[in-house]
Amino acid sequence: MLETVYSNDHLPAAERYEWYCDLLRRKFLPSTVTSEEIHDFRAFVRHLDMGVAQVGVLEYPPLHSRVREQGLDMYWLYLNVHGRQTATSGRREVNLASGELVLLDTGRPFDAWAHPMGSQTRTISLALPREAMALPQRTLDRLVTTPLDCGTGTGALLASFLHRLVADTRSYGPHDGVRLGAVLTDLAVATLAHHGDAEDALPVEIRHRALLADIHAFIDRHLGTRQLTPEAIAAAHHISVRHLHRLFRERGTTVGEWIRRRRLERCRQDLLTPACAELTVQAIGARWGFGHASEFSRAFRSAYGVPPGAYRRHAGFGGREAGTA
Repeated sequence: MLETVYSNDHLPAAERYEWYCDLLRRKFLPSTVTSEEIHDFRAFVRHLDMGVAQVGVLEYPPLHSRVREQGLDMYWLYLNVHGRQTATSGRREVNLASGELVLLDTGRPFDAWAHPMGSQTRTISLALPREAMALPQRTLDRLVTTPLDCGTGTGALLASFLHRLVADTRSYGPHDGVRLGAVLTDLAVATLAHHGDAEDALPVEIRHRALLADIHAFIDRHLGTRQLTPEAIAAAHHISVRHLHRLFRERGTTVGEWIRRRRLERCRQDLLTPACAELTVQAIGARWGFGHASEFSRAFRSAYGVPPGAYRRHAGFGGREAGTA
């Protein structure tokens, strides 16, 4: 994944405001920025290039940003992480508290105000080209500059995905960006379709991919329970078990294989985590849904080539080995 980090901490205080204005003009969205903090405008920006999807993490002090129509065929979804945001476009105005989401159309003039809690505002932005939206224009027009709930359903999944994505990008490989960008695009479009009562307008493949992303998140939340069965997963998502198996089969795997792979990955992470040093290997396996030490040991050896205890030792982290291979 291609990530670029921009910070003006290295500059004299008097030059930081102009640096930020120039960065926005050159790299992001042409706009006019005013602020009461121009004497020492500290800003931090991360940009993740994910193919079709472009993700930005921005931290900045109080400001007013004015965007005039640029003819850009881009939509921006803004997740307000910290502080308050106000945006206006035409006659519409939206006020966002922390954790709320809004859709903005960069092809239309709009104004945005940041009201930090403390010294900084923090947002996560998702930029998508118009052709990636796969929704009727009238639906998108209706959703622009209106608050979008991200506390439940696909909105909550989208917000969680964004938070997890930007929390630590070091574990992603060079080809993960485009793949994850496609998932992110599907979640964004599915969220907008839900809020615009336009699910029926979504292509079937997008609906399936968004549903599968929701199922993956559900599985991750319940990995530690032995009751994580295809029947339970299908019931939680109001689909048949047959449909569930077909979704996974179309991706070249099975429900059981996916659950086992995710459980093993969580176990592998715990085996390398100092905070889990007092846990035996057997306890780590049980923590993530393996009922028997022998079952865990066989599955781990098959996946990683060595038993879990040996894997822990080879990594230079001993931990407790009682009751394990």
